[in-house]
Amino acid sequence: MKKRIKMIGMIVLLLFIVFAGIFFKEKNEIDRLKNVQVMHVKDGCYIGEAKTLLIKAKVEVTILNEKITSIQLLEHDHGLGQNAETIIEEMMKENTWDVDTISGATLSSEVIKHAVNQALQKGAK
Repeated sequence: MKKRIKMIGMIVLLLFIVFAGIFFKEKNEIDRLKNVQVMHVKDGCYIGEAKTLLIKAKVEVTILNEKITSIQLLEHDHGLGQNAETIIEEMMKENTWDVDTISGATLSSEVIKHAVNQALQKGAK
């Protein structure tokens, strides 16, 4: 019985290490985003995509007169991060992709932010 518990503990520890490594690798990639200001984006609609090993987002961002007028979440494979979708409201309110992440859905929030930022980069003046 003690061997079984020890084996389960080792498996749990190994899984934790693997998932922590994946999380930090993906977080570092997302942290290297080029900061695009909305005031430097031409009017129009732009598609942006971002993905990690576990999460994917595709958005359509509409800019009019240096304002984000719409962000449509076209696709979001999120695992447990569905709450991250509320970040769109904050980005529109603040008129920037660079807002705080949603607690409990950090990586999904970062992926959505990255997708919006990528869309804005396509319209950069």
